[in-house]
Amino acid sequence: MSFPTKPTFVYSGTWSAESRAHPAMKWMENYTINVIDAKKFDIPATEYHVPSFTLQKSDGTIIEGAEKAWASNKETYAPFPAHMHEPQYLFCTETENGWQMMGRANLFVELPGQPGTGEKKVKSVSGKEWDAVMPSAFHFEYVKDKDGVDGIKLAKTEIFSDPFPALRLMLKRGVIKPENILQ
Repeated sequence: MSFPTKPTFVYSGTWSAESRAHPAMKWMENYTINVIDAKKFDIPATEYHVPSFTLQKSDGTIIEGAEKAWASNKETYAPFPAHMHEPQYLFCTETENGWQMMGRANLFVELPGQPGTGEKKVKSVSGKEWDAVMPSAFHFEYVKDKDGVDGIKLAKTEIFSDPFPALRLMLKRGVIKPENILQ
């Protein structure tokens, strides 16, 4: 039995001319580097998201509404003095009004506090050293929107991430206490 399929943009690697050839992935590179990784959380949420935007965090929490989700994103990245998403691979398909993408990235982070004895840095592909890396996967739904940057906005983000590498170091450095994790 065969199943109907749609053409899928499949890409492996970090940002490149090849990934930028796809309009949603070109948009995603700009959004990731110049907004999320640059911590530009002071811009209006609806500049990059539809008002009904939905965010599912890696703990399963679902936040509805662009403004609330944007505030939650800001809170998620706040503990890190710096961070960077390094794409690994993705699959992107066209939908009725845009695209959906499932991808994997490494989230590299700098952490507050003094490094402990024996802590080792991890390197991104660019060679930059970071305190920790968190393997992550993401599901995004993009919509074509004439008011969006490059005519695109996000309608939904689902995050699947392992925060343990960063949490472990933050606990060791005394930045957070075990009881803070359980709140």
